Amino acid sequence: MTPVNRSLMDFIDTPVLVGDPDGRVVYVNPAFETDFLLASEDVAGQPLANVFEGGGREVLLHAVATICDPNGKQTTRFAIMAQDRGYKALASAVEAEGGRVGVILLLMRESPLEGRMQAFRREVLSTLDEISEVFDALESHADGGDADARGSAVDDGRRSVDRIRKWGEEIAASLKER
Repeated sequence: MTPVNRSLMDFIDTPVLVGDPDGRVVYVNPAFETDFLLASEDVAGQPLANVFEGGGREVLLHAVATICDPNGKQTTRFAIMAQDRGYKALASAVEAEGGRVGVILLLMRESPLEGRMQAFRREVLSTLDEISEVFDALESHADGGDADARGSAVDDGRRSVDRIRKWGEEIAASLKER
């Protein structure tokens, strides 16, 4: 039986993707194959951009360009969506004696709770924007009745909207700290 050369990355439960300086896939680990349902031989040699779709492609290309630029950063972090799952990604330069020779990407899965919280935050903020528009319309059409009371109610409503918006931002900040 012939011994199989294995990398330590083969044993990491986090999806790993390695690209060469030309932006082509040279390695994916088993966790990547499992998460993305792509065999290593199907993606090897393909442009890194072909692995992701839509906005994910743009984010990845920007990160790779930043890392592969000789004057660019050594590492960069970004978020990416792929196949309806969120990932927090870390891209780092692969260096050799002659300089940067590629990029390694670690794709850390968002927890299901974190994904739900982000979706909840987006929904809450969207609803708050709608409520703000209603208050604006109410204020602009406030003729008849007690205008002072109506103005006070509008002010109270806006304060409530601002408080809820602050909560949404606090949720976002706490998720970034995790």
